[in-house]
Amino acid sequence: MTVDDTLVDVLAGHRRAGRGDRPALVDQRRSVTYTELEREVTARIRELRSTGVGPGTRTAVVLTSSLDSVVDFAAATSLGAAVLVLQERAGETERSAALADFGAELGIDPMGVTRLRSPRPSGGDPAFAVTSSGTGGRPKVISREWSGTLHNSATFARGLGIDADDVVLTTSPLGHSYAIEAGTLAVLSAGACQIVPSGPLTPARAAALAERHRPTVLQTVPLILDWWGRGGVPHAGWWKRCVSAGEALPAQAVTAWRDAGIPVYDHYGNSELGQLTLHPAGGGGSVGHPLPGVKLKAGGDEPGPVVACFPGLSPVRMEDGHPVPLADAEGWVATGDLGVLDDDGLRLTGRSDLVINIGGNKVSPLEVETVLRALPGVNDCAVVGRPGPSGETQVWAFVEAGADEFDAAALRRRAGELLMTVKVPSVIRRVDQLPRTGSGKIRRGLLIEDGA
Repeated sequence: MTVDDTLVDVLAGHRRAGRGDRPALVDQRRSVTYTELEREVTARIRELRSTGVGPGTRTAVVLTSSLDSVVDFAAATSLGAAVLVLQERAGETERSAALADFGAELGIDPMGVTRLRSPRPSGGDPAFAVTSSGTGGRPKVISREWSGTLHNSATFARGLGIDADDVVLTTSPLGHSYAIEAGTLAVLSAGACQIVPSGPLTPARAAALAERHRPTVLQTVPLILDWWGRGGVPHAGWWKRCVSAGEALPAQAVTAWRDAGIPVYDHYGNSELGQLTLHPAGGGGSVGHPLPGVKLKAGGDEPGPVVACFPGLSPVRMEDGHPVPLADAEGWVATGDLGVLDDDGLRLTGRSDLVINIGGNKVSPLEVETVLRALPGVNDCAVVGRPGPSGETQVWAFVEAGADEFDAAALRRRAGELLMTVKVPSVIRRVDQLPRTGSGKIRRGLLIEDGA
């Protein structure tokens, strides 16, 4: 693979290498080999070119759980367009805002191609753009170079050891950057096969799918890893390894998989630069060492801002159709996270924009959540800072727990035994479910604004 490769080049390369008859993608309706996928993408390239998609055309593609949308994405990027990936489940307000910020000229969804605004002067650079998860509020549109994006995904595939014999089950929606980059782009770069399920799978459905398609790699988030682990999925199929990303990986989410002899990797990435670290011993606190080519800086003895860079990537935030650079003159990008980098790798301690200031004392929500999750009856939790009765900032905890076993006072007492007084939540509120994005991340902004 070279820096100028498109996806159709990647597919053709696998065909020429004798891997054309290997499966490339599987959805709920059909599967395609590398030769078949190359043929479909090539045909779609001709169709999209006739609608005005070309080099630098700002094109939004809605990615669904069908192979057809992957073909649309591969064709648009192969034409050298600047492509914004949109999630199928995004609300109309969020989608409209993303289209406006990106300055999208064309939109592609299952209904066809739609002209959104007058064409800009042609000849722009190929680009790959995604919306951030929106965990703290309105999602942002992040755009970066296509060649660096594909290179980053291929680097991740090599780090995880994905090869042409692997079958990768990706549980996050394809419109999420984790699923399309660490999933589809990484899988196709390695000549492996990706399974795209239709929506969330219960453990029973996941086990049946594993028996039928024999996936070897599970790519997911902590919530599903834990759910499927308790549901017996590790004992179904032919799993070789799992990788988890998106949020901190609790130790209990790893237990069932390790007991079944299946390694669990922890992974850290972001919307600005893609895939950054990998840890072959997930659940231990560290998210691992930087992938080859990735440079990281963070705190030493004390948590500090995490900044990163990757060759060939200079991300920008799109606002009203205009790029706002995110990298400094040397290519370093602030991730918004706090962490410590030492011989054991990177240990994240929270988000810099979510640290709670209690009378000058800095409280990390991640630290408080780690303590609360280990307490009896707590299925999951999220900690945020919210104004108290007199306007002072308080620590609030929202806990997923059964109504019969929830005792806020008991949780506060136990938390007081394990945490400094300033870190003990002033309010602990039970919720049936925490608000989450389509990929499973907690939407803390909603908790801060509305209190669930």
